[in-house]
Parts: sequence; C-alpha cells; structure tokens
Amino acid sequence: MTPVYWGSYAPEIETAIKDLDFTYKIIRIVTTHEGSGLANVVADIKKICKGANILNDSIAIKGTDCINARSKIENWI
Repeated sequence: MTPVYWGSYAPEIETAIKDLDFTYKIIRIVTTHEGSGLANVVADIKKICKGANILNDSIAIKGTDCINARSKIENWI
C-alpha cells in the first residue's frame, strides 16, 4: 500500500523493495490519493518489481473516503 506522491508511489516504497527478488511473486496494488487515482503507480511498480505478476485489480481509495472504505477493501480481497 502506498499513498500517491506526485503521480507515483511514495519514495520510501522503492527504498524498501528495490533489492528484493520478485520472480514469480504476485502483487496487488492499493493506493490512497486525493484525486489522482492510481496515477502512474502501476506502471512504476512494474519497472522496479521485475519478474512479478502484477494483477490488474489495483485499487485506489481517496484519502477522505478511507474511513468508509472497509467494505470496498473487503470486496477487493
């Protein structure tokens, strides 16, 4: 999960995962935002998670809607 920062994932995400091996791993992306939706997060994650299967069911939740997003997340899971 990452907030959208200037159209992409938070820089801390790359710091945390840049040296990991994503071969054969499955990734589902969850973001929070204040109007940009997923922005470039999916494309940018694909660039750093080489070998991963990034599912096409990414979800973007508007920050102000997070308090009411429980059912949306449960349905997504």
